[in-house]
Amino acid sequence: MARKIRLACVATLVTISVGCVAILAQAQFDQAVRDFERQDYDGALARLEKTIRDGGDSARIRTLLGWTLYKQGELARARVELERALRVDAQDPNAFYAHEGLGWIAYKLGEHDRAAGAFAESLRLAPGYANAQTGLGWVRLAKRDLVRAAASFQAALAGKPDDLDARRGLALVAYHRGDWARAAVLLQEVLRANPGDAVSRSTLGWVHYYKGEYDRARPIFEELVRGEPTWADPLLGLAWIADRQGRPVDARAGIRAAIAKSARYTAGTEVRQLLAARPAWLEVWRELGWGLYHERAFAQAEAEFRALLARHPEDPDALRGLGYSLHALKRYGDALTPLRRSLASGAVLPPIQEKVEIQGATGLHSITSDAASTLAWAVYHLGDHQAALAQFRDVTRSHQDWVDPWSGLGWTLLKLGRAGEAEQAFRHSLAIRPGYPDAMAGLRALGRADR
Repeated sequence: MARKIRLACVATLVTISVGCVAILAQAQFDQAVRDFERQDYDGALARLEKTIRDGGDSARIRTLLGWTLYKQGELARARVELERALRVDAQDPNAFYAHEGLGWIAYKLGEHDRAAGAFAESLRLAPGYANAQTGLGWVRLAKRDLVRAAASFQAALAGKPDDLDARRGLALVAYHRGDWARAAVLLQEVLRANPGDAVSRSTLGWVHYYKGEYDRARPIFEELVRGEPTWADPLLGLAWIADRQGRPVDARAGIRAAIAKSARYTAGTEVRQLLAARPAWLEVWRELGWGLYHERAFAQAEAEFRALLARHPEDPDALRGLGYSLHALKRYGDALTPLRRSLASGAVLPPIQEKVEIQGATGLHSITSDAASTLAWAVYHLGDHQAALAQFRDVTRSHQDWVDPWSGLGWTLLKLGRAGEAEQAFRHSLAIRPGYPDAMAGLRALGRADR
């Protein structure tokens, strides 16, 4: 009898313990929701992670965790948590919210079909949900499906009349249709409600620009240059106004300033047409190509250098840029011809200061390179190690203080079975820059990292 009483007590204690965990998890979750709503995302994250550590895991907790990470800009982690929430319980009442989050993540990553599917699933679970309608509108706008984009934004506003994001979406539909009058009205409505909306203010500046109202567009862009110092858009606006008003010096300076902020943002058909029509601006066009390369937009850089070379077929720096871009895209065979043509021109070009990935190492690493050193690596990757050896020897003779070609020489010698010489090359690389990851990896491959 005594044993039965003890077991009953243990069972009661377990029940109480489980109940306490649930109560504490609920309290933590409620506080995390309050933190999230007041945009204290660090606080929400800490509470949610503690709840999970304490055994209070659930689909709704993972959904809120995913949204918290999304708000902090950690898209990859956010996607993992939202997908986990749906695996835990696809029928959870918050599942529509998880699908919406996955839609916004895909939209931000340019995965428009995936985003459309996620928003559609959110709407299936919560018909008429305004935020998902707005998201679907932005996806359709990105695809230039203007009729259906407008329908989505209007549906969102029918359910949520104060949805400024949907109203801004409608303004951009009008903008892309060239309906400047309607776009201006809608943008002004948005700005009255949210004067700090820089995207809407910039779009209004562009509306005035396309209407030829340069005196109204210019102060908008000038204000944005002061208020958004990292943004290329208003600099482009001022550059185009200067070009239209016959101020080529100011226009050129504005394009260059925009490239310096973001070559990706600056690159586009209209800018390319402008640069192609200005032979004296060839240097600016090169800067755009190299800006894309340094921002690691290698496919865009390839396209820009090819467009430049279509107008200036023998430009040695554009040939070099094309070779670099193809090499970065791992199209080593394609990179050979432009690199060799650049070298054969005999032009004296300044070396390139770039940041590169190194296999097995985290982050990017600064190196100095030129067409000859990049050609050596291309030949190495194509497996022609004798030719690569000669090429790396030439580069290291000419540039004894460049860390990367010494490392390349080491790898080439290693492939040729000349271990002693390979070790010397790797150690020379490390003497230039102690700890250089590629040379360290080479010594490890030789089994001599600790010598």
